[in-house]
Amino acid sequence: MPRRAVTLLLPLLAVVAATPDKTAHAQIRRCVAPDGGTVYTDRACSAVGATTGPKRGAGAAAVTAYRSGCQRHLRGLIQELSHAIDSRDTNRLASLYHWRGMNSTGSDRILDRLDAIAQRPLVDIVAQRPAATATSAPGGFAGWASARELPAAARVQPPSSLRVTQTGPGGTGASQTVFSLHRHFDCWWIRL
Repeated sequence: MPRRAVTLLLPLLAVVAATPDKTAHAQIRRCVAPDGGTVYTDRACSAVGATTGPKRGAGAAAVTAYRSGCQRHLRGLIQELSHAIDSRDTNRLASLYHWRGMNSTGSDRILDRLDAIAQRPLVDIVAQRPAATATSAPGGFAGWASARELPAAARVQPPSSLRVTQTGPGGTGASQTVFSLHRHFDCWWIRL
């Protein structure tokens, strides 16, 4: 490389190295509207006429970082659902929801329900399976029999729903929510 080209590149490299990174990271804020409702925005709460939402508990910092992408295994979906509720993160919970075919009115209603679920302390999440059915030959069998006449073992059905148990309002009692499970594009999703 000629010496003149090197002397021209050095000042250019110094300017590039000194320029701060302009990459913006959007942060969604949970704000409380004047009427007491919840407002989600990427701007300051005061810019939309609201106040800062309630502070998260000390346990929220211990929750692992969010992993983007779909959950290919049911175990991963249950773990993400648990983390979303433990951290009281409605957006994280909403990222697990199967929104396909939902209109804006229905999605607003669902988002309000997800927010209420995210704000209650989690007790347990259980995968529920449909009842197993055994197929048997009519009349049973006696003595020697063909393999076709033997009763078939009950088929184990894949889980069809998740039952989420949480403490009720004020920490008393319990409430349960059942999410149906859906496979879409080889990912697990929940739906109310």
